[in-house]
Amino acid sequence: MDAERDMIVHLVGVPHMAKPTEGVFPAKGYILIAMLLLAGSGRMSRQAVAALLWDDAPEEKALTNLRQLLVRIHRCWPYEEPLVETSGSHLVAGPSARRSDLATILALQKSAVLAERVQAVLLAKGDLLDTIDTGGGELAQWFRGERERFRRLVLTLGADVLLEMTRFGRAPEREIDIIGERMLALEPEREESFRALIEAYGRNGNIDAVNRTFDALTNMLRREFGSDPRPETLAIIRRIAASIPRPRPELIFSDQDSLQGPPASEVSAVRSLAGLPRVALFPPMTVLGNQLHVLHRALIEDVANNLSRHRTFAVIAPYSSFEVADATEEERATRLKVQYAISGYILPGVDQLALRLTRHPGAEIIWAAEYDVSVQRMPVTFRLVSRQIASTLAQEIERDQLDRVRADPKPMAYRHYLEGQIKLQNFDLARLRKARSDFKQALQIDKSFAPAHARIAQTLYNEWLMLGGTDPYILNQAKAEANSAISIDSGGGMGHWVDAVVALHQRDFDHSMERFREAEALNPHSADMLVLYGDALSHMGEADAGWERFQLSLALNPFPPDFYWWCGATIACRQQNFTTAIDLCKNMSSDESVLRILASCHGLLGNVATAKQYGRRLAEMYPGMTALDMARLAPDKRQEDVAMMERGLRTAGLS
Repeated sequence: MDAERDMIVHLVGVPHMAKPTEGVFPAKGYILIAMLLLAGSGRMSRQAVAALLWDDAPEEKALTNLRQLLVRIHRCWPYEEPLVETSGSHLVAGPSARRSDLATILALQKSAVLAERVQAVLLAKGDLLDTIDTGGGELAQWFRGERERFRRLVLTLGADVLLEMTRFGRAPEREIDIIGERMLALEPEREESFRALIEAYGRNGNIDAVNRTFDALTNMLRREFGSDPRPETLAIIRRIAASIPRPRPELIFSDQDSLQGPPASEVSAVRSLAGLPRVALFPPMTVLGNQLHVLHRALIEDVANNLSRHRTFAVIAPYSSFEVADATEEERATRLKVQYAISGYILPGVDQLALRLTRHPGAEIIWAAEYDVSVQRMPVTFRLVSRQIASTLAQEIERDQLDRVRADPKPMAYRHYLEGQIKLQNFDLARLRKARSDFKQALQIDKSFAPAHARIAQTLYNEWLMLGGTDPYILNQAKAEANSAISIDSGGGMGHWVDAVVALHQRDFDHSMERFREAEALNPHSADMLVLYGDALSHMGEADAGWERFQLSLALNPFPPDFYWWCGATIACRQQNFTTAIDLCKNMSSDESVLRILASCHGLLGNVATAKQYGRRLAEMYPGMTALDMARLAPDKRQEDVAMMERGLRTAGLS
């Protein structure tokens, strides 16, 4: 940390100087510096300091001792910036004293920046002046009071930053561990610290750490006090247990052995290919007269090499499959004795590669996707295509071999799914929950109905937004449902784009963009995906690219549900087209979900009276949240977008 490297005085934990001193620095010199820093004004009268440091001496003797102490401090500290300065009858903490861990903690704990408050906790590597003898009398009382105040400051700050760090359910685990260590080192028997740590791990989805910390608390309480955790701690444990995301559904095969091959003990150095389905990849076709770019051919070879790692099917070497590329599809399958083929073509006029997986005989298409293969996008496409095809193909072949048809869910499951879809046309909390109930009913009938998992995730992250974005358990459940959809049908785009939206709100920007690219490759004409991708791009600082996708989504879905207008208004706001954003909000059947946009946009346009009307409604809906809290609710990567929204909300009357 930069602040820690700049420190030259250490008053927390074992007091010491980071710079060499002339002789041994006096213990009471450390106490004096701490006194001045902890004083409200950073200054104390000579009489007050002397009375504390030498409370058993007459006033004149105490003042003499103080003068001698100041001389010793100056002699020990041969540097230009003093530790202690005089101002008439008062002493003031000098510039060097303000480069101490104590001064830094006191300053950073007031910061509005989370990383700086985290740093303040991490600097608390012990108690105040930990190894200095407190003596007796007034000085001992000062030590008791100031040490208690210091511990309360650090412990309260630690609990606060743990709560804020885990707001989106993806805080760095190591930082949680270290903050917990700092808090428990200060007061090892404080149940509130254990409870804050347990809740942080739970909000972050680390159930193993929750159990480990709860066991440590239980053992400590029984060992030290002969008691059990308090009811409020047990309530948090129950809350976490109830919020654990359900495991992804497992595919249950009727004949595992046919896919897995012989037992491990019978596997020779050269595996037998008998019984394994064979897969061939062919170079993409081009428009008549055009040449296939050498990189496009290399891409297919790279995919083939990547697929060769799988044990559930055998991949024909690209050299052989390329040799028969000019034959008809069925001829190629017959000559190479393959059951599955991946082929495609370059779309005319655009750098788009259309790929499909077909089953033979019959050339039935069981999977298809499109990818951007422009030269400038090729590095991204290589990684995306290789991974997507490898993961999807393995699942598709295994399920196809076992006749597991996932395309058509059971009729009643599909009916419940459609009923939930209808309820999602308008966004309010009650309808979101009713829609989720329909999707859950669909899963009760068909647990492998991937779109129902994806839609449940969609209702969860929207509920999280409408409740103020303070409950990471909801967001973690949404992520689990999206991952369930992907695990069931990785070739379908819905699970990918829902997972992308959840990742966006968890501020995992790289993962979000990667998932959106996969979703766009799999379902390039999905209006729902396009509008949410556009919204995500606007939060990433690419509002113009987001607006293009929003416009395309309206062309595909000209009479859309409410969340399209919500996304469009968000994009327009990031473009600073505030009037357009307000107009888009008017298309919604209820303005409840877009109150923040309306309040901020009217505020930024100078419509103060209207902005304050929306601001009052926001204050009623989210009591206690500041303008900055509400601005941070949107997953904006650029700080200037957060600041813009905050300005508008402040104009709307929020603190």
